[in-house]
Amino acid sequence: MPELMNIDQWADGVMSALSNDNNTSNVWYTYAQLAKKYKNSYIDLETSANPFGSAAFTDVKDFVFDDSVNWLGSLFDTTWSTEQSLSISGGSDKSSYRVSLNYLYDGSTLQYGNNNNNRYNFRVNNTYKFNRNISLESAISYNRQEQVSPTLIGSVLTVSMPMPGLPLKTSDGKPYAWGTWGSPVSKVEQGGDNKLSVSAINISETLNAKVTDWLDASVNVGYNTSTASRSTVQNAITYYNFVGNSQTLVDPSQEKSYYQQTTSRTDFYSFSGYINAHKTFAQKHNLSLTLGTQYEFKDMSYYGANYTDILAGVDIINGTGSLTLADKDEAMKKNNYQNANMSYFGRLNYDYDSRYLVEVNARYDGSSKFQPENRWDLFYGFSLGWRLKQEAFLKDVDFLSDLKLRASYAEMGSQSGIDNYDGYLFYKLVSGTGAFVGSDKLSYIATNGKFASTTRNWERIKNYNIAVDFGFLNGRLTGTVEAFMKRNNNMLVEVTYPGILGDKAPTSNAGKFKGWGFEGQLAYRGKIGEVDYHAGGNFTFTRNELVDFGGTTVISSGYKGTQQGYPLNSIFGLRYGGKIQNEEQLAAYQAKYYNNNGIGMPAELRVGDNMFCDENGDGVLDYKDYIYLGSDTPEISYSFNLGAAYKGFDINVIFQGSANRFIYRGIDNWTVPFRSNYTNTITSSIGNTWNTSTPNAYYAPYTNNSEINNYNYQASSITAQDGRYLRLKNVTIGYTFPADMLSKTKVIQGARLYVTGADLWETTKIKDGWDPEATRDVSGLKRYPFTRNFTFGVNLTF
Repeated sequence: MPELMNIDQWADGVMSALSNDNNTSNVWYTYAQLAKKYKNSYIDLETSANPFGSAAFTDVKDFVFDDSVNWLGSLFDTTWSTEQSLSISGGSDKSSYRVSLNYLYDGSTLQYGNNNNNRYNFRVNNTYKFNRNISLESAISYNRQEQVSPTLIGSVLTVSMPMPGLPLKTSDGKPYAWGTWGSPVSKVEQGGDNKLSVSAINISETLNAKVTDWLDASVNVGYNTSTASRSTVQNAITYYNFVGNSQTLVDPSQEKSYYQQTTSRTDFYSFSGYINAHKTFAQKHNLSLTLGTQYEFKDMSYYGANYTDILAGVDIINGTGSLTLADKDEAMKKNNYQNANMSYFGRLNYDYDSRYLVEVNARYDGSSKFQPENRWDLFYGFSLGWRLKQEAFLKDVDFLSDLKLRASYAEMGSQSGIDNYDGYLFYKLVSGTGAFVGSDKLSYIATNGKFASTTRNWERIKNYNIAVDFGFLNGRLTGTVEAFMKRNNNMLVEVTYPGILGDKAPTSNAGKFKGWGFEGQLAYRGKIGEVDYHAGGNFTFTRNELVDFGGTTVISSGYKGTQQGYPLNSIFGLRYGGKIQNEEQLAAYQAKYYNNNGIGMPAELRVGDNMFCDENGDGVLDYKDYIYLGSDTPEISYSFNLGAAYKGFDINVIFQGSANRFIYRGIDNWTVPFRSNYTNTITSSIGNTWNTSTPNAYYAPYTNNSEINNYNYQASSITAQDGRYLRLKNVTIGYTFPADMLSKTKVIQGARLYVTGADLWETTKIKDGWDPEATRDVSGLKRYPFTRNFTFGVNLTF
């Protein structure tokens, strides 16, 4: 979790920024001085004069400088979770069953408000044999989830943490506000709850039949229904001064309070069946043929209502304000739909003497999302295998226990990005918001914002693989090396049309994408005396290129999810040329590049600010100097594991990491220290800000000047952070009780105790303190602090 500055660090930073800006007459300079002077005390403006008179801070009731408040450390702390499972199995030769129960409670690291998750699972499996050739497999499960979180949880998951000194609550525990700022603690405690309840039933029935000794058949029928109900309450909150005797703010106001109730239901039906013929000829020719079909249908419905100006504490939808459909047209459009998929498939397998292996797959897929003329398409693939170890020239090689070559090619279909009703243009009636005619506004017909297309079809993804599987030392050392490539030559992309088109242009199967790489796995198992041990690891390298994206070639600064000719999630920017070290260097840099620059170079550029390189050597700094800085998607991922067991004791350790990933967060109050004085910032800049004794520091001198900050922290080879990391992902230590000891109990057949630690340690070059595995955009719910987890458990078998 990032570490925020304390009062002294923040106040020194504010004064440094304002001094650098020649702006020490600013009221925040005086405020910073007050913060240091009155640290761990407060000024009550009901009994003392405002230090600023009528010049500033006229909307506040006090000045509180409580240095003991650690906003992140107070908002988030340790929590607990628990999970219990119980399984009962039994039966006879004709019928067998298994009943499973599971309960999970997952607490939240957020220490204020209601925030937890409860999950209940019940499952019954049964197999019944009608005779030696026909059996029925049944699986019925019920799942329920009860989840609650604060409606205003976004107020604590923000880049705008309050400046140090402001209290969590008033001295007597009421909601605290300072001017127009209300404490996030009160928002998550008293702002209302967002409650989600989900119930699901899943039924699967499979009939298996052995028609002859060479022909099998199987039919499966499945049904799943789930209902989700969400109630969201936003209450009005009244805030007070620090002493708690004077009201200072109401936010949200009573008029903006609301109760929203939404309900959705999803029904999923499936049917599949296949026949499998298998035969061995002349003892060495093994042949298997499978033919089948599959059908799936999904029906989703959604509705809801929203009432404003509610009555607090009433747990049913209520209010004296307006009643509207919840989320209105957008949610209704997205969450009310039906779609269906149908497939015919076949698979042919052949092997000769377990040495030469061939598999051919084909499927004819249809989707209701496409127009009838584009609905169906054929996809296929094949694979070849050669077990070299079975050949006569390698059979007697003792150190080699396995050697196999594999190669495959497959074409798969994708309907990602296709709407449920592709090819149809939707209209909606918008009431009373059009042009004025007389004293009223007209109603009008609007589209869904994009043109329909009747030409889109399945994306066809081509996959190529070649691999070697090997084993040595009687199987103690095993591994795999594999190379792969993926191509998509008809990817759905947005095509550029003239601006007079009106609505958004439809996507078209005009894009091209390729990805390639290799991966390897290695494992070793051995034994020394009574100690069994193992070690292993895997390594993956992947790279991709968006070959064609509808003609988009212009490069701009920052993160670009899709840029033609480059990998997905690319970052572009300037090459960093170091810090300006003295006035002579500053004058030379400005004289050469300031006029006609296109990178936002400010006139107030200072010693200590960044210099950037004229990459193309044309004497101008502009977009033509942008370079590819890397991708937010890691090219390298790896893990390795170690373990040992001795007389019932066992230990397993897993490390995991990635490399060749670059992260550009953008410009906000976390990445740019003292971009705003009224918020706090992280401590990573302390001791790492430019001055004559730290000429190669990462951070430029503090400033409030937005032009200078935007210039220094724009995407470049210094702000695109190296995202590599290594993490101790999991450590498990356990003990399994001996069977002879347990047999004396007459009841317990197996018992194991264990403790597991997850994500216990990591090393990373990321500067902002967030989880190195997190997405680039750590905003909203993605800004939840990273957690370390410890699990204590017991497994019992009776």
